[in-house]
Amino acid sequence: MTSKFIRALALFAVALFVSAHTFTAVGIVDASQLLQLAGDVSGTTAAAQTPEEFYRTVWQSAKDNFLWQDRMKDWDKWEHKFDGKLKTHSDAERAINQMLGSLKDHYTYYKDPTVTAARGAAAEAKNVVTYKMLPDDIGYIKIRTFGSVHTSDEVEAALKAMPKAKAFIIDLRDNGGGFVWQAFRVFSLFADKGVFTKLTGMYGGSAYKETLELTATEMLDIENGTTKTHTRPTNNTGTKPVVILVNGDSASASEMLTGALRDNARAKVVGTQTFGKGIAQITVNLDRKASVQITFAQYYFPGGGSIHGVGIKPDKAVNASTSGDAQLTEAVKMAKEELTK
Repeated sequence: MTSKFIRALALFAVALFVSAHTFTAVGIVDASQLLQLAGDVSGTTAAAQTPEEFYRTVWQSAKDNFLWQDRMKDWDKWEHKFDGKLKTHSDAERAINQMLGSLKDHYTYYKDPTVTAARGAAAEAKNVVTYKMLPDDIGYIKIRTFGSVHTSDEVEAALKAMPKAKAFIIDLRDNGGGFVWQAFRVFSLFADKGVFTKLTGMYGGSAYKETLELTATEMLDIENGTTKTHTRPTNNTGTKPVVILVNGDSASASEMLTGALRDNARAKVVGTQTFGKGIAQITVNLDRKASVQITFAQYYFPGGGSIHGVGIKPDKAVNASTSGDAQLTEAVKMAKEELTK
């Protein structure tokens, strides 16, 4: 539902977890229009709710959207578990945390107003991409996050600033992910055509399937058999060699881009095995400027593989060095080798 992703300016909403790295998911839903995505993340607010209504909004959202339905067998018992006991919103928050904890998914959780506001600020971050020319006419692009709506524009600007580059290195090390649509747009800057990703999951109480695919002229969003088209950026790299740098903190949208470019024969991968986050989340906006994040889909590479819990193995495994940058050195070497073919 990246048609929904676009309307919500989302693809991986901010999630904090074990290693304290930030990962993002894919959609934003407003509680005043349950399961109808807001066109403007900051412009729509939920109607005021009682603590019990607040709690039930979260219960219904999880019921209709949670990916692993086998964990929902006893979900109905939570609907009225706290009836008459939720006198304040603090009571509701404690009950929500207990309820969501039963799903045993640390990507599905309640976000208080402070965390929700931080997510919005991160989406507007700028200067998330840096670049430079390396010796032998190799262009180097470091993408810090896909969690900014400016990421793909900054990558495009970097490519235009290095017209003499004969090969490119994309550094996704420590990039925990971001918006799916931003990663898809970056894919279009390096590829003429090909499938970017496929997603399957639950949405609005029904199963859904979606494919993001690139053609020579358009970006296609095929959701449950219905195709929507979007103007694509120009492939600014042609068929020039591309090498991607990854490590154990490359996750989510970073893995999506890496897998898509490799499966479409547009890139080689150097570094260490990636994190292995192959699931997507939506964020439901709630009353009081809070929100709840829910895992609703799993994504697959063009070749059909899923990396959730597994990660991507690089074509050339190189550990981080204590001095210098052995991984970058190997990436440069590989790029030069590709130029001689």
